[in-house]
Amino acid sequence: MQAETPPRDLWLLDAREQADAAERYRQACAQLFEVTLQGPDSAFHNRMDGYNLGGVVLARCSGVPQRFDRRYAHIIADTADSVLAVLELSSGGWSGIYDGRPADGGMGSIRLVDMSRPFDMTTAAFETLNLAIPRAALDELVDHVDFHGRVVSEDTATGRILGAHMRAVWDSIETITTAEAALAAKAAAALFSAAILAHGEAGGSDARPVEKMLLASARDFVIDRLADTELSPEAVRQHLGISRSLLYKVFEPAGGVSAFIQARRLDQAFDEIIRDQSERKTLAEIGYGLGFRSDAHFSRVFRARFGVTPGRLRRLGASARQEGLSALERPDDAFAWLSSLL
Repeated sequence: MQAETPPRDLWLLDAREQADAAERYRQACAQLFEVTLQGPDSAFHNRMDGYNLGGVVLARCSGVPQRFDRRYAHIIADTADSVLAVLELSSGGWSGIYDGRPADGGMGSIRLVDMSRPFDMTTAAFETLNLAIPRAALDELVDHVDFHGRVVSEDTATGRILGAHMRAVWDSIETITTAEAALAAKAAAALFSAAILAHGEAGGSDARPVEKMLLASARDFVIDRLADTELSPEAVRQHLGISRSLLYKVFEPAGGVSAFIQARRLDQAFDEIIRDQSERKTLAEIGYGLGFRSDAHFSRVFRARFGVTPGRLRRLGASARQEGLSALERPDDAFAWLSSLL
């Protein structure tokens, strides 16, 4: 019997073969960051090959010069709590601002990224090896270290060891078993933690620890109670035990607490409609079960968010994923797939 191998997702886009490749890429990235290409759409191409090593994702990516801008609105909407190590395999160089910290690097550097904090970086044409790890898998000491935007050279001991591990796992990825992948993931988390502790700033953790903590707690509270008719900004405020002014400050990048709750309910409705192809529930039942008491209101806000009515989405069924919707609306898009694993 052939040993089970880690789940894989390969995503290829090339404007020479797909006229809308650049726009599809921007839409797929929209949940994680805003992308601005540094060249014409007609010259765009991108490749991402990712594997799930038991909760840890290893992906090889290549693309054209572009800018990645991750803002608090993206952070609020992103349900994963992950950190990244980005190893430059080949690059014409990159530079950016990581929550106030300038950073730059080139081939052979490993960029450490805290996805709970904003960044704005621009890169030349690149090929990278990306390691995405849930924060919970890291050493607890990492919680007291600011590493966002730190660049670790492979000339250093920790950089050399982490880089060598990432390269070795990738070189073995086509033959590795799921059991071996899980062990490789644990080793990666330990080496990542070591790199953070060696190169981060002790005692200088996130400049917004209170907002960060409140945001995570509020997001979990909302997602767990989407079907609760009593879910409201006031319910969220009471759960957090904070003032209204602080609550509004925390959710300001998302357009407010009510907007965040409605968006999450609409996302859940989209998923339910896609999954319920046997139509066991009516559209009205799906909307009502998520707090929408008016069919007309549900249809109107659903279309405003997704560009399609609930009824048309149901008729489209599986083909909806080919309609050019965003990554949040297309669960099979590669970026959404990677995010969902964390």
